[in-house]
Amino acid sequence: MRTKFDTKKEAVFRTVYSALEKGLVVIGPTQLAEELGVSKSTAHKMLNELSEAGYGIYVPKKGLVLNEKGEIKAKEATRVHRLIECLLAELGVEDFCEEAIKISMVAGTSFFEALEARYGDRKYCPCGKRIPEV
Repeated sequence: MRTKFDTKKEAVFRTVYSALEKGLVVIGPTQLAEELGVSKSTAHKMLNELSEAGYGIYVPKKGLVLNEKGEIKAKEATRVHRLIECLLAELGVEDFCEEAIKISMVAGTSFFEALEARYGDRKYCPCGKRIPEV
């Protein structure tokens, strides 16, 4: 069973991965706060939690730099999100990105396995973003 911490982590990982795609190596609390719609202190806490969980190093006054373990988790979270988008777009859901965020917070392992079986060979999501390999 996924915990509330797991679902928060996944949102942070997706945001960090998006920053990596843009060429940013460090993601700070201000950027994370803006992306997730949370306060800067909440974003700071989230980044520190990932650092303490062993997913990267928090550089004071800069932000989080993911390590290899963190990059893998960020790719996994982004992959799941983008595969859900593929399903929703196929079903004709208009706002598939926002709906994918909601679904990813509650879906379980068997759902993710089914997504992989059906859409795992896709290279791009309906938005045109690359689906990362894990």
